Amino acid sequence: MNRLSIFGMGTQFPPSVVIKDYAASLGADTSFYKSWDRACHARDDEQPSTMGSAALTKALVQSGVDARKIRLVLFTGVSRDYVPSWSVATEIMKLHGISDDCVGIDITIGCLATLSALDFAQGWLALRGGGYAAIVAAERWSHTVDKSDPSVAGMWVWSDGGAAMLVGMNVEGKSIADFVGAETTSRSDYNGHVLIPYGGTRQPVAPAGVSPWARTLSSRPHTEVRDTYARGYQRAYESLVRRVGIRGERLVCNQISPGTIKMIAENLGIPLERVVITGNEFGHQGAPDIITGLERLHQTEGITVPVVLGASTAYAYGTGLVVPPLA
Repeated sequence: MNRLSIFGMGTQFPPSVVIKDYAASLGADTSFYKSWDRACHARDDEQPSTMGSAALTKALVQSGVDARKIRLVLFTGVSRDYVPSWSVATEIMKLHGISDDCVGIDITIGCLATLSALDFAQGWLALRGGGYAAIVAAERWSHTVDKSDPSVAGMWVWSDGGAAMLVGMNVEGKSIADFVGAETTSRSDYNGHVLIPYGGTRQPVAPAGVSPWARTLSSRPHTEVRDTYARGYQRAYESLVRRVGIRGERLVCNQISPGTIKMIAENLGIPLERVVITGNEFGHQGAPDIITGLERLHQTEGITVPVVLGASTAYAYGTGLVVPPLA
């Protein structure tokens, strides 16, 4: 098995706000609100590239690896500084003086992207005999959610921030943990369950008076959506266990909401007290969530048992597995 070793991790968080207080200041009814208490809101000069770059700097310091040795930079996240003619991954390369023998690739698959990037890096490095890669996750999306609208209160927790990890294969150094693989499943008819209709080729400009970030949400029953997520996570996890022969004892996952985390843990057979929780401090950052949680576990207890990584977007669900490094 071509293990992908993790040598360094770093995070970069903007200041946080108390969600209920912030929403109330905009005139929203918050009496029913029961999700995370806080969310990080980026300042004007904090962009996906700058938050991601700051997080990568910390990961590089922890790893002791020279940035110029990196051969692959993967950026994960929905938000970006500019439209896709411009690459966040390549901008991060530029900020770190990386060029020539490195490629920057942006992966856009919502909150599942960081897990997909680990899977991508594992295969990419294995085909080339090894080397170093950087996975950088960043989101700046809190400003796209109308905190004065109680009908989208489930999105009030959307939070800004950056996270990064420096990974490698067949290289020297002491790893923090080893990624052994991931599996995903999907529900393609859920594509568009959450939709921002404006900005693409079909409707490039929002009508006058309509926010360019306005979202539509399908009318699927909540119970159907919940059961679809649960089934998707279960199928991905059982497929992964069959392939690698290891079950996880801890869980690090997207911090969508307390209720969603409980559902994921129950369906993977992991007690809630064995789940790493960071949403109560930082909200739901999306793509950075699993790096944030894995870094927290490393800092507080160490990665001493197999850890399941759970991540999903509206139409795809995945699990990965991280294990303690080989002696």
